[in-house]
Amino acid sequence: MAEQPPQEPDSGTTSDSGRQRFQFATTDPDEAQDFIDRMYRAQPPKAGRLARVSPVSISQVSAGGLSYVDFTMPPDLTLHLDGTDEVSVTTLITGGTEAELGKHTERYVPGDAFLGSFPHGDYQVRCLDFRATILTVPAHALAEAAGILPGRPPPELRFDTLRPVSPAAAALWKRTATYAHDMLENELAAASPLIMGSAARHLAATILEVFPGTVRTDPLGPGSRDARPETLRRAIAFIDDNAHTDITVADVAAAAFVTPRAVQLAFRRHLGTTPMAYLRRVRLDRAHHELLATDRGHGSVTATAYRWGFSNPGRFATGYRNAYGVLPSQTLDRDA
Repeated sequence: MAEQPPQEPDSGTTSDSGRQRFQFATTDPDEAQDFIDRMYRAQPPKAGRLARVSPVSISQVSAGGLSYVDFTMPPDLTLHLDGTDEVSVTTLITGGTEAELGKHTERYVPGDAFLGSFPHGDYQVRCLDFRATILTVPAHALAEAAGILPGRPPPELRFDTLRPVSPAAAALWKRTATYAHDMLENELAAASPLIMGSAARHLAATILEVFPGTVRTDPLGPGSRDARPETLRRAIAFIDDNAHTDITVADVAAAAFVTPRAVQLAFRRHLGTTPMAYLRRVRLDRAHHELLATDRGHGSVTATAYRWGFSNPGRFATGYRNAYGVLPSQTLDRDA
């Protein structure tokens, strides 16, 4: 629902991890009006400026293209939302919201999650004593979740409703949003492009599952059934050379000159695995060698796990022990 807030002097901070924070709060009607005007095409409930007491506050944390915002609006405000390349999902904490979608109106109460901004989105929303959290996912993550190859046009998203498809889908979104917020608040995780890239794609895939829209993409190009060994060799070489970066199945497919479906078929047919499972093995091996080259006084298992894209240290330890017969902490403490 929210665009990136305009920066005020000394209002934002950036940590060494690249994580950014922004905060703004006012009860002054002129400051509130000016702030809202810069973010939306806002219409006060009556002609003229906002009422004397018009609380506006925003607290945002962002990293890796993801943004999590806690936003409080004036008591009664109507906004016109334009479509954006990004997709945001709003979860209402207090108050109420009414969205005018064509000829019908949707109403939301505290606890509801609903789509905010999205490509081709263009509608009016009325906020009543509104406080909500807003999670925004970058456009490239949606393209990757929809299986679009790099360099291809982004998917065309259409939504008949802003609501989740079912109560179970709404619950899934809330769990996923909590996970994303936890990653953004974790400085080590937020510093890892691999973790934040994975989180963005996970959120994008969840959005496409939770909200009953239609996704139109370009037809598959040539090579959709190509599972020849040379395809696998090109894919493996690309993964081995780029495991330290935030790569996706679409990136691997592009490097192998085939479609994502074809590269998945090649891995299953010749290795009995998937491209992403192979990538995780490579990253686990790189993490193993990093721990071998590190002593306890100059590193930690958690930092190594995050650096190589493992956001859950417990699962990292289990996978590590299955692969190498010892816990990662034992490798780090081998000289103790």
